[in-house]
Amino acid sequence: MSDRPRLAILGSGGGTTAEALIHATQSGVLNADVVLVITNKADAGILQKVERFNKNGLNIKTLIINGDTHPGEAARGEQTPAEAQAIYNAIKEADVDLILLLGYLRKVMQPLLDLRILNTHPGLLPITRGYHGEDVQAFVLEQHHEFTGQTLHEVNEEYDSGKTIAEHKLPVMPWDTVESLNVAVQIMEKAYIGVEVDNYLKSITP
Repeated sequence: MSDRPRLAILGSGGGTTAEALIHATQSGVLNADVVLVITNKADAGILQKVERFNKNGLNIKTLIINGDTHPGEAARGEQTPAEAQAIYNAIKEADVDLILLLGYLRKVMQPLLDLRILNTHPGLLPITRGYHGEDVQAFVLEQHHEFTGQTLHEVNEEYDSGKTIAEHKLPVMPWDTVESLNVAVQIMEKAYIGVEVDNYLKSITP
């Protein structure tokens, strides 16, 4: 790994966490560079955010890769074989050291699982395993859990079951709603993502 590890982001949404991660690479919090962003949605907000960074001197490549650009048979929510292979090829071509799933709404398939991938999850694991988006906080409230939070974990072949890298807890108050918890967890996620990834990179550097 070089002195400045090379990162790729896979995202499907607005890209606010990706934006926080890129800011961390510029502020010195995260000793790495985001060199590639891949999305499965042509209208994803993450593309506009990267465009603004590039207009200010960065050179982050963006790609749209999905089941339409690379069709094939796949179960609901999974990548097609051609889609996964195309992403893998782009990652290898960009000489990426670490992939971050930041709001990526597709299940990662082989050969991508042979690479080093982290995912940020808006809840505590394993108790919110399999829940996504607002459903995480709805589940937390329905089950009367004392805490919610944010987890960064390694990615393997099963949803939300890889090794936990970092975890941050947030107490659930009697007046909390799904919306209030979502906002609080998103703030937490953006605040910690740069530090978490930097610590992880240091832990795997010989």
